[in-house]
Amino acid sequence: MKNFKLYQEDIPEDLLEYYRVAGLLAVDTELTGLNLFRDKIATIQLSDGYKHTLVQISRQGWIPENLKALLENKSVEKVFHFALLDVCFLQKDLNIETRNFQCTKVMSKIVRTYTQWHGLRDLAEELLDIKLDKKTRETCWFGEELSKDQINYAIGDVVWLLDIYRKLNELIESRGLLGSGRSCQDINQAAQEAMTHLVPLIVSGYGDKDPWDLGWLYKY
Repeated sequence: MKNFKLYQEDIPEDLLEYYRVAGLLAVDTELTGLNLFRDKIATIQLSDGYKHTLVQISRQGWIPENLKALLENKSVEKVFHFALLDVCFLQKDLNIETRNFQCTKVMSKIVRTYTQWHGLRDLAEELLDIKLDKKTRETCWFGEELSKDQINYAIGDVVWLLDIYRKLNELIESRGLLGSGRSCQDINQAAQEAMTHLVPLIVSGYGDKDPWDLGWLYKY
C-alpha cells in the first residue's frame, strides 16, 4: 500500500505535525478482545486519506506522548467508526483523553433509519460501492509481528473512513427537519456530544454487568 508506515509504540514528531496540520483524521484500533477491563489495545491506525499509519502497542504502562498530543488536540477532528469503544480503551490503556471526535456508527443509526445494518462494511458497500474484507478481524493481534493480511485489514478500516464520514454528513444535511421540529443535524450533534459524557462513566466501571449498556446507540 502506498504512503503506509508501521511504527512501534508511537508516531514520530514530523508525523504528529503533519496530522495536526491536516486537521481531519480517521482513527481506529485493534484490540485483544472487547472486555474493557480485561483486554488491551494492540494497534492504533491513523489516516488523513493520504498518509496511512499503523502503530503497534506492546509496552504496558507506557504512554505514547505524540499519539496522546495528537488525539487530545481539540483542533484536530477525529473520526471513528465505533468511537465509544475505541475512546474508552484509549483512555483506560494509554491515558489518552480523546477530544473532538465523531462516530460514523452513530451518524449511520441517526440517518440510515431504513436499515438495521450499520457496520463499517455495510457503509462502505452502500455509500462507496466498496467491499471490505472482514475475515481477518478475529485473529491474534498481540503477536510480535503482524501478518500482511492483518496489516491490510487494520489499515483498510481507516483508508475509506473519511469518505464514509463525508457521505453520511451529506445524508444528514439533506434529511431536513424531523417530526420534533429539530433537524437531523441537531440530533446528530447532540448524540456525538453525549459520548464525551459516557466515556468517564464506562471507564469508571458503570454500566451494570456490561459497561457498554450505557452506550444505547451501540447495541451489538
